[in-house]
Amino acid sequence: MKKYKTALKYVWLSLLVTILMIYLSNSEAFTIEGFKAFFHENQNSILVGYVILILLRSLFFIPSTVVLVLGMALFPNAFWFLLFINMIGILFGSTLIYLAGKLFTEEDFFSAKHQKKLPKIKEKINEYGFWIVLVWSFFPLVPTDLVCYISGATHMKYFKFITAVLIGEVILVSTYLLTGESLYAWLF
Repeated sequence: MKKYKTALKYVWLSLLVTILMIYLSNSEAFTIEGFKAFFHENQNSILVGYVILILLRSLFFIPSTVVLVLGMALFPNAFWFLLFINMIGILFGSTLIYLAGKLFTEEDFFSAKHQKKLPKIKEKINEYGFWIVLVWSFFPLVPTDLVCYISGATHMKYFKFITAVLIGEVILVSTYLLTGESLYAWLF
């Protein structure tokens, strides 16, 4: 673990130094006009990169809200595109995490302290799992990825799980997009 942290620090430091060198050699590129020109010249590549980021974000534990806000900045007038592509990414990532949760036994996933509570947790997931996942998916301050792991680890039925994620996340993503679109129109 220590080697991983050290390597990550060097990667981060290298990235910062690289950005600083680019800035010092071409500071005009870091203006609003420079960003607009870069975006205009590389629009297709940015679109492909954005779609790849959406599909892979759950593997790197990047919150979907961060990716959505990035999309809103890159494509400010593309409500339906952003809703559709973000929902595909969220459902894909939720499915991956759900399947990863199924790989664990319940004993692996829950600590010894919580082993006694496991039957009660499973009972609640089986009884109220749809509503728990739906509310959890809609609530913006908790990571949906966690409930995806729990749903997989407790062997919640996939269709019930993914339907709840879909409904909760559609409400949340639509709310972000509508308020972001209104905010963008008000500011610009």
